[in-house]
Amino acid sequence: MGGYLSAPSLSRSQVEEMLQKLERTRIERELAVSEAIERRRRAYELSRDREAFNWLASGGGLTSLIATISSYHHKNLIHLLPIMPIATYIGYKAHFCYGNKQQQIAACTADLVKYDADLLSIAPIGVDDVKRRMKELELIRTEMD
Repeated sequence: MGGYLSAPSLSRSQVEEMLQKLERTRIERELAVSEAIERRRRAYELSRDREAFNWLASGGGLTSLIATISSYHHKNLIHLLPIMPIATYIGYKAHFCYGNKQQQIAACTADLVKYDADLLSIAPIGVDDVKRRMKELELIRTEMD
């Protein structure tokens, strides 16, 4: 014992502590990588939307111009109907690409998670839930009679 290739004897608590430390480090790294991947995905989507916005705005502007000219030429205001939805959609996309729409979405998401977590729960129904629901149904039946 005590040779060059022999392993030092570690107590069980030291081994468990070392394993917990390694697991904690692994989880932290995994979370950091997943967060970085998510951040890159969002950046890619935003850059894609910003690039597409140029085409969207020019196409919407051209369509609105043609609708205006058509309305003037035919003396018919119905030709102006597409302008409002086009302007609304272009405004929303501009706000999303260059405004603070993403911060508003993130804030709304945080509020939902904080205050309405029950709506987001996908946990399976437990026995207590079934019993509670049965009591509620019995109460409803007795009230109806």
